[in-house]
Amino acid sequence: MDSRQLKDSNAVRSKSLLSLHGVQKSFGSNAVLKDIDFALNQGEIHALVGENGAGKSTCLSLLYGLHTPSSGDIRRDGETVRILGPSHAQDLGISCVFQELSLAGSLSIAENIFAGRAPSRFGVVDWKALRRRAEALLAEFDLALDVTAPVDSLPISTRQIVEIAKALSLDSKVLLLDEPTSALTPDEVEALFKVLRKLTARGIGIVYVSHHMSEIFAIADRISVLRDGHMISCNATQDTSQTQVVAEMIGSAHPGDVERSIDKLGDVVLAVNNLSQDGHFSDISFQVRKGEILGLAGLLGSRRSEIVRCIAGLTQSDTGSVTLNGQKIAFASLRAAMRAGVGFVPEERKTEGLFLDDPLSANLVSSSMEKHTSFGLLNAKSIRAASDSAIASFSVKTRGPEEKIGALSGGNQQKIMLAKWLERSPDLLIIEEPTKGVDVGAKFQIHTELMRRAAAGMAILVVSSDFPELVSLATNILVIHEGRISGSVAARDATDDLLLQMAAGLPSPTFDQTQSNAEL
Repeated sequence: MDSRQLKDSNAVRSKSLLSLHGVQKSFGSNAVLKDIDFALNQGEIHALVGENGAGKSTCLSLLYGLHTPSSGDIRRDGETVRILGPSHAQDLGISCVFQELSLAGSLSIAENIFAGRAPSRFGVVDWKALRRRAEALLAEFDLALDVTAPVDSLPISTRQIVEIAKALSLDSKVLLLDEPTSALTPDEVEALFKVLRKLTARGIGIVYVSHHMSEIFAIADRISVLRDGHMISCNATQDTSQTQVVAEMIGSAHPGDVERSIDKLGDVVLAVNNLSQDGHFSDISFQVRKGEILGLAGLLGSRRSEIVRCIAGLTQSDTGSVTLNGQKIAFASLRAAMRAGVGFVPEERKTEGLFLDDPLSANLVSSSMEKHTSFGLLNAKSIRAASDSAIASFSVKTRGPEEKIGALSGGNQQKIMLAKWLERSPDLLIIEEPTKGVDVGAKFQIHTELMRRAAAGMAILVVSSDFPELVSLATNILVIHEGRISGSVAARDATDDLLLQMAAGLPSPTFDQTQSNAEL
C-alpha cells in the first residue's frame, strides 16, 4: 500500500460510527454492564470478546435498540441518540445478525432477504427485480443459488449467509455480528471474511462477537475484552496476543502451550486391533497409554464417533478386538464398560449427557451412585461434598448444587458433564467434542482439567472436529477418513493444514497401525 492509500485508509478509520460512553445496564438489582466505553470506527472490524455472562450480548442489545442503558450515552456519528427498537436502529443504519436465525423457512431466499421491502410496480411485487437483487447480493458471497427456493431447503450454513445478506440489503453503515460462523465450514468462513473485508473497504463498521480466537485474530482490527460487565482492555489486534486476551477474559494466567512429553507415558491402557463394523469403519488399530491424550480427528461423516462408541460398548463390532489393561474385552453395554474402568462423555449434553430437569448434584453423581450410597441409601453429605468440590474446581456459575442443570449456561453444563465422569476416576476417559458450544473460559478450564488428569496417569481419548483444539490438547493425533485411519502425527508436529489434508484423504505421513502411538 502506497503512502496515499495508507493516508486514505487511516482517514476512513478515524471516524466513530457508533459508541457507548459510561454506559451501565441493570436488570433489577443485577448490574450487567458497568461504566462501559466502546467505539466502532468507520471501516474497521472491532471484536467484542468475553466469557458467557461477560456482557457481550447486552452490549449488542443496547446498540440494536433491544434494551436501553440504565445510564450513560449511545452516540451515532458523534450525536447522542436513544435507540427505540430494532426498526429505529435500522433507520439509523445499524443491522444485527444474531446467532439464532430469524428466517421464515417457508418463504423463498429472495423473499427472506427483502422481507417487507420487496420492489414493486403499481402496488404489485416485482418478482423479476426481487430475484435480480437477491442474486446480486449472494454473488458477493460467491454463491449462485436458486433464490426462489424455500429457505427450509437450505443447509444451516447457507441459511447463515442468507441472514447476513438480509442485513446487508438494508444498506447499513454498521453491522453487528453475533457468532456469525457458528454453523459455517472453513471454506464458508473464508468466503464470509472476504465479504467482510469488502464491506470495511466501503467504510462499513462491523462489531464482531465470537468465541473463536483464531477467527478474531484473522479478521479483527481491534479487540475489546469484557469480564463480569467491565471493559478490561481495548487493543489493536497487532498489539495483543491470544494468550493475553484469554488471560484478560478469564482473569487469570493462561498456561499457553503446555509441553506434552511422549517420553513419560506409562503402560498401555487401551489397545484396539483391526476393529471393524460393517458399513461404518474398518481395520482400526491404535493404543492409548497412561498419561496420554490421544486425539481422534476427522471431518463430518468420517465415522470417528462410531469408532469410540463401539469401544465404549454403545455398539458392537463385527471383527477385531479391544484390550483394556491387558484384558481382552467385548463390552455388551456402556454399563459393562463403566464397570471395567471406562468413562464416556458424549457430544450431545442435552440429549445424551445430562438430566436437564434434575439438580446439578443429581447429575454429578448419576454415573457413580455406588460411591455415594450407604447401606443402599443415598448419602446426602457425600453428594454435597462432591458437588461443592466440582463447582469449585471448575468455577461453575450456579446458585448451588440444587439448581436444575438445565438452568445453567452451556459451558457450565459441559463442565458438570465432564465432572460427572471424572467422579468415577476411570482408567480410560473417552470424550467427544469436549468444548462444543462453550466459551473460551470454559474451554480453558476443561483443557486444564484434562491435562491435569493425564499428568496423573489417566489415559484419555478425545474426539474433536476442532483441529486447533487437538493440536493444543493432545499428545498424539490420529486422523480418520471414511472409516479408516488416514494418518497419524505427534501433536507437537501437527498443523491445522496437515490435519485437514489427512482428513480429506490426501497423501499424508505413513501410519503403521502395529506401532505404538508413543513411538510415532
